[in-house]
Amino acid sequence: MNKIPPLSILAASMMFPTISMAENTLENEEILDNNPVYIEFYTRYEEERNVGLQGLTGWITFTDFYDIQFGAEVNTDGYYEYNLGKFVPLTEKAWVHTYVGYTQWNYRLSLRAGYNFDNGLMINARVRPEFGYDDWIGEDENSNEVNYGTNLSVRTDLFVGYNSDRYEFFYNRVDNFETDEEIADTFRNGTHMATDHEFRITYTANKWRPYFQATIMKDGFFDGISYEDDLRWQVGFALPMNI
Repeated sequence: MNKIPPLSILAASMMFPTISMAENTLENEEILDNNPVYIEFYTRYEEERNVGLQGLTGWITFTDFYDIQFGAEVNTDGYYEYNLGKFVPLTEKAWVHTYVGYTQWNYRLSLRAGYNFDNGLMINARVRPEFGYDDWIGEDENSNEVNYGTNLSVRTDLFVGYNSDRYEFFYNRVDNFETDEEIADTFRNGTHMATDHEFRITYTANKWRPYFQATIMKDGFFDGISYEDDLRWQVGFALPMNI
């Protein structure tokens, strides 16, 4: 019997925000000959900013090419990401997932390690350096445009979840750090720019998996005067399958 990582954790690991870890087991060789696919549709709304968007994210594993995964995300706000990754089982319960990604702002290198317990408890952690290739443009105290140059930022995730027969719950803490002092000085908390607290519940008893997610965004956006906290609501559904 061969085990693959929870489908939605891979989508989260490779894409943008969300993480989920319902354990899935490949029961026979016929399934192993297929290419696992994960698709997720979502709609999102941020209260203080009063903005919403819709998005599509997903990945496919090429079982004939060393189980390399290709992932992508696009949304109506103009965001996009493309990446290549691989899941590596360390033991029956421990695993590592890594990918390299490209967005309109930066290149990304993600490394996530986790452990799935027999009782449904799931834990994992990630670090993701982001190498900006476009110049950061800002203004100084005299409203003069300043080009700070390219920069390195780092995102970290700390995740804990629980999976039952019908539902999956998780909490994920996201922290963002900036290494360039000039850029960091433009944020209220300096190099530790922002923290998000993500909470999600997913119904997993059928093929279509609806979910609801709430994210408490510390210093979520700049309103032109100061940095403000925000609350993001997100609903969607996931569709894991084989092709």
